[in-house]
Amino acid sequence: MSASVVLLAADRVSPRPPLASQVVVDVRAGSVRRGAVAGRMQAGGVRRAEQGPAGPLVLEVRPHGDAVELQVWGSPATSPEAAAAALAATRAWAGLADDLTGFDELIGAHPLLREVRRHLSAPVLSRLPRVAESFGRAVLGQLVQGKEAKRSTVQLVALAGTPAPQGLWAWPTGAALGAQPAHALRRCGISLRGAGALHRMAVEEARFERLVATGDWHSLDEALAALPGVGGWTSAETRLELGDADAVSVGDYHIPATVGWAIGDRTEDDQAMLELLAPFAGHRGRTIRLIEQAARRGLVPAKPRRGHRQALSAHRYW
Repeated sequence: MSASVVLLAADRVSPRPPLASQVVVDVRAGSVRRGAVAGRMQAGGVRRAEQGPAGPLVLEVRPHGDAVELQVWGSPATSPEAAAAALAATRAWAGLADDLTGFDELIGAHPLLREVRRHLSAPVLSRLPRVAESFGRAVLGQLVQGKEAKRSTVQLVALAGTPAPQGLWAWPTGAALGAQPAHALRRCGISLRGAGALHRMAVEEARFERLVATGDWHSLDEALAALPGVGGWTSAETRLELGDADAVSVGDYHIPATVGWAIGDRTEDDQAMLELLAPFAGHRGRTIRLIEQAARRGLVPAKPRRGHRQALSAHRYW
């Protein structure tokens, strides 16, 4: 860490199984590189950059024996209140604020998933600290492959984000993102509709943060759906990254088939998927993640892949 960056807050917790001896955060940024918000550390830890009132903060989560160690690094000018809030955000990002109540009871009523649960841990949801980031990542994932969404994410953060220690970049502030014209965002592979949605969130981020704080996912869903360029898929992807265990990404290219082949009769449409997931209300999003993990492990039937993966877009303007 830089000499101007000091340890602001720390905590060590002994989480409930299956969190012991492992870090549950899903870091999708890969290695730390320009434009990367999060990255892996040595010895199995992970870190991410976050905006702070006195400069960017670095949130770290690392295994420590049978416990998990949480640390927040940043400017010594950061207030104790801001440091405490960042430590709480680190805890939620590590999945330690996730509520698994009732999940095993729902899964236990389904013979196949009950057997799957014997082999796999219950999926733990980590929460991104800011609604603007979860929403932005969802917008960048609209109608493109995952690799292209990651590419756009790196480009957007490098364009408007804030440099942080350890080669990380914090997700753009509302002011920085709002200052980017649509034609600049298009160079990051973001459609005009997506640029409009990002600009609107930049203006209304405080209102959405208040909705997230209430834990009223239904109201958040309605508010997100009212934004231009936002449908059910974008709202669900946003809420899932904020900890909504019941969020279902209707309109996804892969999920209906994954669910239909695993616990249905190989149906591949949204309506059939919703009917199959209805018994798991309250944890439908978590159930999807369990099914996806089981499909990758070969524990449930999965749709066979045919043909080559579609090439990424060569032309970035649309």
